Amino acid sequence: MVSPTHDNAAVAAPPAQDANERFRWVEVFRGLAILEVVFHHASGRFLGMLDRDGLAWLTLAVLNRTLHYAVPAFLMMTALVLTTALLRQFRLRRYTTNRALRALLPYLLWSGVYLAYRYFAFGASPDWSRWADYLFWGKAYFHLYFLAVAMQLYVLLPLLLPVARLRPPFWAVLLAIVALTMAVYWFNRLVYRVPYTGSYVLWYTPVVLLGVWLATQTARLDVVLRRGWLLALGCACVGLWLYLPLALDALRGQAVNTFQYQVGNWLFTTGVSFLLLAVAYWLSTREWRVVSGVGVLGRYSLQIYLLHPLILAELARWGLAGALQARFGLPLFYLTGLLIPFGLAWLVARAPRVSLAIFGRA
Repeated sequence: MVSPTHDNAAVAAPPAQDANERFRWVEVFRGLAILEVVFHHASGRFLGMLDRDGLAWLTLAVLNRTLHYAVPAFLMMTALVLTTALLRQFRLRRYTTNRALRALLPYLLWSGVYLAYRYFAFGASPDWSRWADYLFWGKAYFHLYFLAVAMQLYVLLPLLLPVARLRPPFWAVLLAIVALTMAVYWFNRLVYRVPYTGSYVLWYTPVVLLGVWLATQTARLDVVLRRGWLLALGCACVGLWLYLPLALDALRGQAVNTFQYQVGNWLFTTGVSFLLLAVAYWLSTREWRVVSGVGVLGRYSLQIYLLHPLILAELARWGLAGALQARFGLPLFYLTGLLIPFGLAWLVARAPRVSLAIFGRA
């Protein structure tokens, strides 16, 4: 029994948006996911303030760990959107240039911003002996690991394109998911231990392969979602049953069975990612104002992702987390961490070239 090799970063960022993207449900999906991301990080600020033996801690911890699926969900959507675009047309030079502008340059820029913030706000000088961690594993700040994973995914997807063009049946994809996921786990356990599994794209094999397969099914996606939601729900429930008790034990600092933890986590996050897509697809067919609002949040989800840790850290640095009880502080942190980044992103978007340079989005 050992402690799980899971990234502290919990949840994070939205994936890259393809210029040819035309599906409303993609933005609704991202909007729902970014709502979860900000809540997850805001609630994490208050867990350490509560008595671990109390009901309040248990309630918040269950919510925090259950709402712990956004990274796999965003990776599934990234694989779906980009593979769909690549199946229509793939030009290596154009693809590489777009990915560099949309992800690499913002990643380097925001890594520098957060290293500078850690120094000026907390006096934490960069440890340049860890430059590889900062550059390749997204460790300049806790949430930037997602962009590192996304860039690994950008390299991986063209390699999977020949398989996607074959449009394999779901049962073959399911067998591949199980076999490759187990191979990755045991290789990491017995042969070479990756420094940060949460920053390693193959650790997300189930959702990546599922996203690639879904890209081959976009013409009949409504049918796939109707037929698949019950299986996804079963996976999510079994996964949560395996994963949640161990996740709570890990929060308490106890050693847990990492194999059960990871199998449960993979089942849960893959099932929830599919269910979230089904919900987003259904909502996107409704002309409700709240759905339009969620879609707008999804349009600015990357910007919110990049900015919200800075807002939450500043609120905590001003002493608001300690001064307020969780029942009052959590809603304040959540709304502030969501709305201020959204407002800033909306303002910057008025200058498309500036927005593209800073966020990789115009």
